[in-house]
Amino acid sequence: MPARRKVLILAAVCHPNRESKPGLGWNWSVKIADHHDVTVITGDYEDSKSVIESHLDQDRALAQRIRFEFVPWFERPNWGLKAWAWDYYQPLYYAAYERWMRMAYETARRLMKESRYDLCHQLNMVGFREPGYLWQSPIPFVWGPVGGTQNVPWGMLHRLGAVECARHLSRNVINEYQKRFSRRFRQALTRSNAVIAIASDTAESLLRLHGKESQVTAAAFGTSVHPLGRVRRPHGTVRFIYTGQHVMRKGVPFALQALARLDRRISWTLDVLGAGVETESWKQQAERLRIADRVNFHGFVTRDRLFELLSQADVYIFPSLLEGWPASIAEALSLGLPVVTTNHQGMRDMVTPDCGILVDPSRASRLIDGLSRAFSTLAATPDLVEKLSAGALRRAAEISAEQQMPAILAAYDRAIQDLKRAPLATKCEFP
Repeated sequence: MPARRKVLILAAVCHPNRESKPGLGWNWSVKIADHHDVTVITGDYEDSKSVIESHLDQDRALAQRIRFEFVPWFERPNWGLKAWAWDYYQPLYYAAYERWMRMAYETARRLMKESRYDLCHQLNMVGFREPGYLWQSPIPFVWGPVGGTQNVPWGMLHRLGAVECARHLSRNVINEYQKRFSRRFRQALTRSNAVIAIASDTAESLLRLHGKESQVTAAAFGTSVHPLGRVRRPHGTVRFIYTGQHVMRKGVPFALQALARLDRRISWTLDVLGAGVETESWKQQAERLRIADRVNFHGFVTRDRLFELLSQADVYIFPSLLEGWPASIAEALSLGLPVVTTNHQGMRDMVTPDCGILVDPSRASRLIDGLSRAFSTLAATPDLVEKLSAGALRRAAEISAEQQMPAILAAYDRAIQDLKRAPLATKCEFP
């Protein structure tokens, strides 16, 4: 059995009771601690310190393998113009986040002076545009999952509405510039001894723009698998379901248009979970399309209710225009739900022809046509749903922690060997 190493992880947000990035930070760190002795530098984010400490008090075996160093988190302004500017002018957020990264790096320097670590791992946030400073450490450096390189398809921008079009147009342009010319991003990438990409399109960008090879690993591999997972055998009404934010980039309005095209003799329903700025607009659209009687808006629900509704559904739909590696798809697959989603970014990596249907998102007409064909085919072919459902369970197993962890451990080995081979001129000392 390989020797346990001492690993220093920087996970900016880490929380055992949260999804998305905080859940990723917790799940990856805990899984890595099964194999190595881990110290995690993290922010005290949404009361994470007290929750994590309570969790470790109850799990003494885990507490022997992992410890946490907390750096005070920065707060979002909660009133007036400052709060509005924070939400819509991202440089304010990134300035605060960069200051936090500096404090986290000072903590890392202190820890590395107090104890010997075999390597360090910049885990999250996953966005490439703020690489932090851990790459300046004199020990092997692993970076990833690296994401944030994805754009909304250019041909879809004008369909997002004036505000969201302007927002994502500027984001696309800034993304393309920063991917090529951001100085600290290029420095961190050059210094990395191993890079983990969040999706194949990110890996392609890193190689094409900077000649840096990376491995694609399921960023959501810590997603919990619910025991209700089973092969779906639909009959009668086909139940579609969507879970997630209610914002335009999630593509739900295009799914509603596609459903409205289905033959009225096809019996179907759509459960829409979650809420957001577009909720009322989506309800009104369902009314205009005369499908409101088949679309059920549930709002935010408890975790148990979420799994209950997912377990009753036949097909998970996720027509998103901008994602990295969506945990909601991994969760749906683990429950045996076939997935209809867009053929780009992390979705293209997660969903294979054996577990779902991918549709072209490059133009609104292509997206709506593709969704309509997929929905019609699945509604008319119960045997196909059953076949894809069995494939979903197999795919969930393929992207599980058990299957993905060897790749993470191999990245650690590769990073250590890479730094040993590096010329002395490229090896780092603390600045």
